[in-house]
This record gives sequence, C-alpha cells and structure tokens, in this order.
Amino acid sequence: MNTENILVIGGTGKTGRRVVEQLKKKGIEPKIGSRNASPSFDWDDKYTWVNALNGVERMYVTYYPDLAVPGAKEKIESLTYLAKELGIKKMVLLSGKGETEAEACENIVVNSGMDY
Repeated sequence: MNTENILVIGGTGKTGRRVVEQLKKKGIEPKIGSRNASPSFDWDDKYTWVNALNGVERMYVTYYPDLAVPGAKEKIESLTYLAKELGIKKMVLLSGKGETEAEACENIVVNSGMDY
C-alpha cells in the first residue's frame, strides 16, 4: 500500500468511511481521524489535534454532527489555522450546499492559503 500522508477526519463515519474505502482502492492507506483511532482525534479536545495532524500533507474533513451547529465555525477555523501552521498543503471540507454556517466554514478553508 502507498503510504501517502492523507488524514480523513471522521474516517469511521458514514461519509468518511466511504472516502477511506475509495483511497484504499487506489492503493492509499490513509490515516484515520476519530476518537478511537491511534493517535486519536476529538473535536472537543484540541490537544488531540496536533498528534493526529503530524506528518500529514493532505486531509479530508467531516465535522460531526454538522457545520450548522453552534461552535462549528470556531473549530473549523482553529483546525484550519493549525493545519496551515503544521505545513498541510491541502484541506477538503465536506459541506452542505446553501447552508449559511457551512458557507462560513468553507470561506475559512478557501481563504487559508492552502489548496482545497
């Protein structure tokens, strides 16, 4: 398997799991970002974020439960800032069409300077 440095946050969830499956079909073994992964990633514990993002070049992000919930924008903003600081080159954010809160999160990623 190719060990490209791709992180799938939410890689055990409904959408993230499908992304992981497609990457594996292409011979890529992604790093999984979830509370039960090693190292773990927990949206509610920023101390887990650095270990999960270390060594990653690209990432696919699903936010649980939804980008429209209060606090999502702030967490996406913090994660995006950290990703850029750690040298991550590309960030793809699963979003919802026409949702004002989701569009605000999208704009954070678009304006980050990273590929998206």
